[in-house]
Amino acid sequence: MAYNSLSTPSPAPSPRVPGNIDLTKRPRVKNPDGSISTVRSIGVTFDDGTYLLPTVVGNRVVSDDEAVQHFRKTGQHLGVFNNPAESNAYAEWLHQDQARMYPNPAPSHNALMK
Repeated sequence: MAYNSLSTPSPAPSPRVPGNIDLTKRPRVKNPDGSISTVRSIGVTFDDGTYLLPTVVGNRVVSDDEAVQHFRKTGQHLGVFNNPAESNAYAEWLHQDQARMYPNPAPSHNALMK
């Protein structure tokens, strides 16, 4: 799937609970293909909802388990949703939004999102 960084963004899906991470100050990790990752994320369902968790922590991409451990330690998340479908829709929107903020010389959807 190709993304046009000049296209008009669609409205963001609304999380039930907003994220508590400043998206303007995300660390940037350079990927082997030259693209960057800022909001690579996973959705994890707990009893109270599906949390969108960053897998870019500090200055590196971490494993899913490390992302969950980081969340349990810090409480940081990108939003809480009613279900995985809503979390995924927001993750896609967030990916596109960040791609507009940090244009890549060779954007790679798979390198930025999981």
